[in-house]
Amino acid sequence: MKNQWRLVLVLLLALVIVIFAILNVDPVTVNFAFGTAKWPLIIVIIVSLLLGALVTVLVSTMSALGLRRQVKALTAEKKQQDIAVDQAVATATAKLNTQLAEKEDQINALQQQTSAAASTESGAK
Repeated sequence: MKNQWRLVLVLLLALVIVIFAILNVDPVTVNFAFGTAKWPLIIVIIVSLLLGALVTVLVSTMSALGLRRQVKALTAEKKQQDIAVDQAVATATAKLNTQLAEKEDQINALQQQTSAAASTESGAK
């Protein structure tokens, strides 16, 4: 259905262009830096339209290429930052695991002292 509407739209646009071309067949003088020429008005209009479209395409292509380069650079920077974050997390995790092991050793030592003190008090009674 969508393609049918596009086809109808293109056909209507082509019809308008044909009618416009039939109405604008009078010759006009075009002045160039090196001379002049007489062309039908519709040719001058179409050539001007095509040159404008070409300039627009070139400008938008250059802009898109610049944006593509910027995206590539930002993606590379993000990858480097992700690696740095992963390394920092790994370092912090290792440090916390070491501290946790030390605290567990302290807890075990205190539990042994408490058990030894409790058994000494039980034996003394």
